[in-house]
Amino acid sequence: MQALSGTMVGTTSMAKSLDISPVKSFAEEVEILRKSFRACLDVYTQRIETELKEIKETVLAQNNGSQVPASKIRDLRDMIILCRTLDIKPEKGRRKDLKKIDSLIDELHLMIENWR
Repeated sequence: MQALSGTMVGTTSMAKSLDISPVKSFAEEVEILRKSFRACLDVYTQRIETELKEIKETVLAQNNGSQVPASKIRDLRDMIILCRTLDIKPEKGRRKDLKKIDSLIDELHLMIENWR
């Protein structure tokens, strides 16, 4: 650092270089966090879609040409009501809506498990 006209030259450039390092490190960490978040979403989406597909296939397998028992028809009616009354707002992207979907899937699984 050199003194010119009573001021210290180089102090601001050294301060900027110190500021850049933590800022850059944090920006890199945020980018890693974004990638991890996307990976978690991808795995979660795949799991939910697989569970919904399995539920659908299980229900469709009941329609194999034979008469569906009255108890299963009641369950199916209840399952339809549960699906239709699911109160979510996808445009808001809320975590509580994902929890509601998870809970619905759990309920549907429990109803179908009783069929076996």
